[in-house]
Amino acid sequence: MPRTPLPLILLALAACAGDAPARREGGADSLVPGAPAAPSPPPAGAQAASAWRVNPREGVTLTPGADGLLVETGPHTVLWPADGADLAPPYTVRATFHKRTGRLHEGYGLVFGGAGLDAPEAGQTYSYFLLRGDGSVLVKRRAGAETPLVRDWTRSPAANRDGEGVGRENTLEARVGADTTVFLVNEVEVARIASGELSVRGRAGLRVAHDLALDVRGFRVDAGGAQ
Repeated sequence: MPRTPLPLILLALAACAGDAPARREGGADSLVPGAPAAPSPPPAGAQAASAWRVNPREGVTLTPGADGLLVETGPHTVLWPADGADLAPPYTVRATFHKRTGRLHEGYGLVFGGAGLDAPEAGQTYSYFLLRGDGSVLVKRRAGAETPLVRDWTRSPAANRDGEGVGRENTLEARVGADTTVFLVNEVEVARIASGELSVRGRAGLRVAHDLALDVRGFRVDAGGAQ
């Protein structure tokens, strides 16, 4: 029986290897020899649930959604990103809110300049910018057990007021500068306050009054503040 020359055998093996499907880089089929399969990301729910710290935690429920977070409160609460850094001006804090249920005069909004947020209220310091269902806005500080008023509740035509038992979407923004902090509702300035009246160095987050169900999306902190 005649033998097949060795070069022809090698060519046949190479052709068979070329017919094998290419493997995708970075996936379970990696082009990198011996590379482990890329792990699947955790579900969005798991990511969001661990992304926030809450105080108080008891009586507060966080439910992740496709593009945000549903916050349901019993007591009023403060929440902030677990990996958030201490901030110094200038910076901007922003989020979009849509109230599902709750009384007209319960406020919700942004926190900034926060310190001791995981402590009892007597050990907390922060500034907060709130909106309520009648379209009024408020700016206050927490300084331990005290909550000095900076700007009292004032109606703003920029806010989308609650309808008949239905909340409407509003975007709140605080542009925190070294000298001045500017507050906006739906891209419209509603207050301009000297930063010396506020706590401006520390963590940023959210504050939600009691007995509210609130959708929150687009929370972010960016460099750059008042203009």
